[in-house]
Amino acid sequence: MKEHDLGKGHHVVGFDSADEMFQYMADQEEKAMLDTLPEQWQIKNGDRVFRQVEGGLSIWGQIFTWDEFLADNTPAGKKPDEEILQELEDLKNAHDRGYRYGRWFSEVEPDGEYGSAHVVSLWRISHSDFEIARRNDWQLYPALAYQIETEVQAARTREGRDQDEIRPEE
Repeated sequence: MKEHDLGKGHHVVGFDSADEMFQYMADQEEKAMLDTLPEQWQIKNGDRVFRQVEGGLSIWGQIFTWDEFLADNTPAGKKPDEEILQELEDLKNAHDRGYRYGRWFSEVEPDGEYGSAHVVSLWRISHSDFEIARRNDWQLYPALAYQIETEVQAARTREGRDQDEIRPEE
C-alpha cells in the first residue's frame, strides 16, 4: 500500500493488489464501526444529517427512505427493474454496516450529489436546521455549530472517548 498526501487534507491510497485493497477497506470499515457513537447508529432513512470533511467543508445530507430511492430511480408509472431492486438490496446491506445513502449538499455541490457516507462521520440535525442551511447557501451557521459541538462532546464524554468532534472523512 502506498499513500500519497495531496495537501489540504487530501490523500490518495494505491495498492499492489486487489486483495490488499479489499483488506484495507475491511480494516477501515471495522475502525469506523468501533468509532461510531450510539447516536450515530440511530441515524435512519428520512433523516437529515451534517458532516464536515477535512479542510472544513460542511456537507448536509438528506438520507433517502427506500421508497424515495425507488421513486428516484424508477420511471413514473413503471415498476422497478431487476437492476434497481438489486441496488436497493445492496443499499440495505450497506445500511446495516453503517452506510447511509442519500443526496449531499454543500457550497461546492449546491444542487446536491448522490452517494453514501458512514454514520461515523455524520450527526443528525433537524429538518428545519437543514432548511436553514439550504437558505444560507449551505453555510454552517454559529448556533448550529455550537449545538452540534456540544452534543458530540457530551456523547463522547458519556462514552469515554477522547476525540471532541465528529471524525472527519478521510
